[in-house]
Amino acid sequence: MRPVELAHASVMAAVCSAIAVITVALPFAAPLSLLATVPMGLLAYRHRLRVLVAATVAGTIIAFLVINLGGLVVVVGTAYTGGLVGVVKRHGRGAPTALGAALVAGAVFGLFGVAALTALSRLRILVFETITVAADGVAAAIAAAPALAPTAQGVRDIVATMMRYWPVLVIAVSVVIITIVAMVAWLALSRVLTRLGGVPDVHKLDLITDRTDGRAVEPVPAKFRDACFRYPGADHDALGPVSLTVEPGEHLAVTGANGSGKTTLLLLLSGRAPTSGTVQRPGAVGLGEFGGTAVVMQHPESQVLGTRVIDDVIWGLPPGVTVDAESLLGEVGLAGFAERDTGGMSGGELQRLAVAAALAREPKLLIADEITSMVDQDGRKALIDVLAGLTAHHDTALVHITHYSDEAATADRTVNLTGSAENSQLVITAPSPTAASTPHRHVGDKMLEVSGVSHYYGSGTPWESTALRGIDLAVGEGDGVLIYGLNGSGKSTLAWIMAGLLTPTMGHCLLDGEPVSEQVGAVAISFQAARLQLMRGRVDLEIASAAGFDVQDRRRVEQALVSVGLDPTLMGRRIDQLSGGQMRRVVLAGLLARRPRTIILDEPLAGLDAASRRGLLALLADLRRDTGLTVIVISHDFSGLDELCPRAVHLNDGTLVPMPTTDNNR
Repeated sequence: MRPVELAHASVMAAVCSAIAVITVALPFAAPLSLLATVPMGLLAYRHRLRVLVAATVAGTIIAFLVINLGGLVVVVGTAYTGGLVGVVKRHGRGAPTALGAALVAGAVFGLFGVAALTALSRLRILVFETITVAADGVAAAIAAAPALAPTAQGVRDIVATMMRYWPVLVIAVSVVIITIVAMVAWLALSRVLTRLGGVPDVHKLDLITDRTDGRAVEPVPAKFRDACFRYPGADHDALGPVSLTVEPGEHLAVTGANGSGKTTLLLLLSGRAPTSGTVQRPGAVGLGEFGGTAVVMQHPESQVLGTRVIDDVIWGLPPGVTVDAESLLGEVGLAGFAERDTGGMSGGELQRLAVAAALAREPKLLIADEITSMVDQDGRKALIDVLAGLTAHHDTALVHITHYSDEAATADRTVNLTGSAENSQLVITAPSPTAASTPHRHVGDKMLEVSGVSHYYGSGTPWESTALRGIDLAVGEGDGVLIYGLNGSGKSTLAWIMAGLLTPTMGHCLLDGEPVSEQVGAVAISFQAARLQLMRGRVDLEIASAAGFDVQDRRRVEQALVSVGLDPTLMGRRIDQLSGGQMRRVVLAGLLARRPRTIILDEPLAGLDAASRRGLLALLADLRRDTGLTVIVISHDFSGLDELCPRAVHLNDGTLVPMPTTDNNR
């Protein structure tokens, strides 16, 4: 199995076994077993059958160890039903095929049950005697009414006949149960898979099969000649024409505005074929292979798989390949971290771990995609120091995609996708939005009050961890407050509590004197991971849904897009065709179109280019000044936030440290 298949199998096995344990442990929870068919169905739909088998074996072992035989049976049953739907859908077949397979499987399971009961004679006798005693009890209760005596005797006779022909009974029951469950799963899961199949995962890194011709892995030099790429269903190219060469051993920085094609260039570098033009290499791309191409993404949580640091470094290495993991960890600033639990690491530490894991494969091409956008200032500096020396210490070419000019300055060469190929000037691609004209309002009385708030994750368990301690904070109407701190300081936890999405372990959070947890939606919040907040498939549908107006009102959709510096022509674009920065602004467009009194922005500048940052900050500052909008920014990057947030508080290790106050009425 390939590393990606192993990773998917392990995750889905864990999900399935967890559902199985809940199903068996909780009374009347048997219907929940249908949920476990979803992860197994997805595995069968997207991967080879061996991946489903591996997940089933892992899931049954976990479930059996946790809750004995019942959990094992649930995992096996759901693996079959989910796998059946996934395999049938993948091969383009329909319900008749699923029904036939269910009947056959029911008979097979029934025969297996007959063989087991035949071999385990004592167990069979015990089961049959239990059934007989239960039937006698029911018959006795019925016979209490003299008129129903014949019925009671009929119950005894039927049970006796069933026991006499028990093999037929076992097979019949197995066929009926498995067929019913399989068809219910088909009706539910096939629709899910159909919808997933209709969603183009345009930014997915494909596993390249360009070694079928026997070419060795050799991704550089990569020569682009008028290369263009257009996503399926799009009416224009997302990238190109691009002509450049990535040389072996060079450090190349790629800059550009949001939507300029940086992520698309990453896809072409990692093996996606251009829709026009050419990309030439001396060998295969070898994405994820030893000596091939490695990619480090913005969100390290999606790349870190091992529970221990050392496990993650060596994950997926070919058999017989050994690396000096301690040396690699020391190089990225994680010396002594080998036995550390990855769950307790900060964002910057996780990103450095992802770099170490990539280097363990000795890639000839390493692509770093905005890897500093979600980490604090200290973590960002450490990552840049690591990247700056990579090409000097490793036989690799480094392509660093970034919005920051100071990061690009450490490279040997810079390519700007919005301008000429050899400069790093960032170009403004949209005018700064203008706030609506409404009466000026000053900062008012406290509206949002956090008092004595402490929060613990896993409270009462051996895994309890403290996120916040004794937080006191009052925010007035029209106020602008910046809450900043290092990764892991509790910023996002505080944001969720102030939005009412999380109830604090201790203390309270009030909005207009009432618990904010009872007024969910009154405080708008933009999540740190914008993609997780986008629930619709298209931009206009997302904005209309978030703002609560009819999608046919095209004028309001256009106004919402323009207000955050996006081109109105994006309204018909699929969400998955947007860049990370565009996704963040679409979320904000929907929230601002609701005209909230208070908005919390969790890392709002992450992934935005310089022009977008300026435009967004200008918009929010105007709204706060002119409409009385209360703005709370949670960020580790506070550059340029002075006007939007005159007041700043520092969150350090879960504790709030007040900072000097400037003019709150600006």
